[in-house]
Amino acid sequence: MAACETLRRRGARTVVATLGARGAVAVTAEDVLVVPGLKAKVVDTTGAGDCFVGALAARLARGAELPVALHYANAAAACSVERLGAAPSMPGRREVAARLARA
Repeated sequence: MAACETLRRRGARTVVATLGARGAVAVTAEDVLVVPGLKAKVVDTTGAGDCFVGALAARLARGAELPVALHYANAAAACSVERLGAAPSMPGRREVAARLARA
């Protein structure tokens, strides 16, 4: 978290770090948001970070607040690690919604 705060102080409005099985953290000037990890049967972590970032960006672009977008991205990444490969492991909206419903 200290590294996130250091980067934020250098000019970033928000710094997000993924923490693998421990979830993710976002540091803003006003808050520190911690999203706990979701249980997953890990098969391959290739592309999980890309999945997280893409899902986060997509949710933010659709107008979601940061906490909601973080939870969505976390669920998307949890889905992606349960399959082999990078592109083949990217989940669709329905799969992510189902994962969130189980969380």
